[in-house]
Amino acid sequence: MSIFTSRFILKDDPYSKHFVFNLPNTWETRPHEYEWAKHFAETGDIVLDAACGLSHPLKFYLADKCKEVYACDIDNRILSKSSILKDIEDTYGTVIEDSFLNHYFNPIHFSQSSLTNLPYQNKSFDKIFCISVLEHLSKEDMEQTFKEFRRTLKDKGLLVVTFDYPTINLEELKILLDKVKLKFYGDYSFDKPDNVLVSTIWGELNCFRAVLIKNEDEGFSM
Repeated sequence: MSIFTSRFILKDDPYSKHFVFNLPNTWETRPHEYEWAKHFAETGDIVLDAACGLSHPLKFYLADKCKEVYACDIDNRILSKSSILKDIEDTYGTVIEDSFLNHYFNPIHFSQSSLTNLPYQNKSFDKIFCISVLEHLSKEDMEQTFKEFRRTLKDKGLLVVTFDYPTINLEELKILLDKVKLKFYGDYSFDKPDNVLVSTIWGELNCFRAVLIKNEDEGFSM
């Protein structure tokens, strides 16, 4: 099945427990989410890891693969190298060496910002990644965030996102995407198969992955 298909993540989808770091066992869905998302990182890309978190590894993986990497988070500690390194050590039990800093950390452009007001120029990014964040926003903030993603995404750029379900209402998501003039790239299905991946750490949750693109069929006003 194509990586471009928007659907629930399944138990037998590819995953990796090592993604830059050895991922904690409590991260039940992230090994699958990252393993899927990594396929969209290409050498010539300018990319954004939106709401990147301090220790979460996607931004570091992107720094190893892409031309230019931006990472933002609302937590003001994202601007403190020492805070990020401490969070990495606390999360993974990993002591960071200078080789890591030079190869993974130093190339990243970090910013402290809300997703509803991104500090980037129009049409900046080939890809925007946002992993299991948007479902935690209010409806108003989610709408504004999608508008910001659309504004900062290049015309043929891709928005690569995952959502915790049922925290996200997928039918309402489809209506919202139509409203902000985004659409699924390729096929999509809201059907939940029997072998869907289940996380139990915060109650019973599933993970929905989606690849989105600008809908150029209709006009759009900010």
